[in-house]
Amino acid sequence: MSESSFGLFGGIESAVRKFAKSRYRIGLFLLIFMLGTVVGTPGPGYAKEEVGPGVGQPASTNGVSIYVSKLSKTLTLSQNGKEIGTYPVSIGSKSLEGDKEIEGDLRTPSGEFYVCTRNDKSICYLALGLSYPSISDAERGYEQGLITETERDEIIRANNAGEQPPWNTALGGAIEIHGERNPNGSTQGCVAVDNDVMDILWQYCNLGVPVTIGP
Repeated sequence: MSESSFGLFGGIESAVRKFAKSRYRIGLFLLIFMLGTVVGTPGPGYAKEEVGPGVGQPASTNGVSIYVSKLSKTLTLSQNGKEIGTYPVSIGSKSLEGDKEIEGDLRTPSGEFYVCTRNDKSICYLALGLSYPSISDAERGYEQGLITETERDEIIRANNAGEQPPWNTALGGAIEIHGERNPNGSTQGCVAVDNDVMDILWQYCNLGVPVTIGP
């Protein structure tokens, strides 16, 4: 075989080796990147450090949901359909007389809501604000002459956008899940839990987490 042939094969061999090394380096880089992504991602269910109104595109809820029973006075926290825990709560003192209708009726509202605020400076330890009044509350309030058309439309807009609805209308507002529960007491309409329970809820609940309040 001629010297030029050896040179040709040598060049090909060198190119193949360089190509193999480059593929190895690319594969190693992708592996390190994926491992870094997994390690750097917060564990399932843990909330981001967010405080304030909701946003048009709510944060991931990680499959977390809350159900509050007004009859048993309990709150159940679940993730992906699996119960994490059920905890005692205190609710509005007149909640068993019916659904919340107006400001100051001392009733905890019933219905489908979502977490629209996270307040780590609450006078009640920590607080998760709920999206009351809902769209159905706004429509009812307008039909009953309790709120204006503008107020109704703003409540509907905020709910559709995943934001905090107005809390300053005749329907009331600032309904929260918060700490500092009095085991033998009631609230003015909020859902109160013990502080150690609030710590758990704070860890799990992003803005947008659905909250159902029912029987």
